[in-house]
This record gives sequence, C-alpha cells and structure tokens, in this order.
Amino acid sequence: MTKLKLSLMAAAAVSGFLMMNSASASAGAPLKCRTGDALQIRGDAPAAISYDVYSQLYPLSAKRLALFQEAGTVRHLPDGLDVCEIADDGVADPSAVLVRGPRDKMAWWVSADHVEASAAKPANAAND
Repeated sequence: MTKLKLSLMAAAAVSGFLMMNSASASAGAPLKCRTGDALQIRGDAPAAISYDVYSQLYPLSAKRLALFQEAGTVRHLPDGLDVCEIADDGVADPSAVLVRGPRDKMAWWVSADHVEASAAKPANAAND
C-alpha cells in the first residue's frame, strides 16, 4: 500500500472512533452547559476547527469538504449529538455557531442550519 492510502485509512479510523465516542457521549444524561445554550446537532454536520476554515468551507461542496477533512481541519458531528454553544465567540456572523461537544477539548464551528435547541429541559427552566 502507498503511504497516501495508509494515511487515509488511519484518518478514517480516527474519524470513526471520534464519531463513535461523541455519539456514545450524547446517549447519557442531559448535557449541562456552564455558559451558552444547550444545543443538538441536526443532521451530520461538518464542523470546522476555526472560523477561517468555516468561512472557506462554504458554500459547501463535496470536493472542498473532502480536502478539508483530509487536512484534519474539518470533522463530522453526528446527528443528535448534544453540544454547548460558546456564546462569546467574537464573530458577528449569525450563520456560524461555535460549539463544544460533551467530551471535546476543542470547540468547532458549525452552520446555524445544523443546530437546534436541545430537547433536554434547560436547568434555569426548573424555577418556572
């Protein structure tokens, strides 16, 4: 096998592991966000490592998505994954949302079209 094929296979294996790990984390208790709103990923969402990458990713195309994934700057967040919005993201673009998954140490930029309010009852709604 060529080095490129081995690299692609390794990247696919790591991506699969990360997606499984993220999906299993969302199956547990409702996510509690310290700041920002609890959201849920709707559809398989491409998530960019930075706003610069996010802005270059759109308009989305299969070729562009594949290139960014191969470079390791974009990954997919699975449908139904609970995430926390980072409200103070420093970007005035309403189409971009900065989120952090339940076990992620990194935050990811996703399209606002791929997030919705979490189905879990917010913690501050208990006083209503």
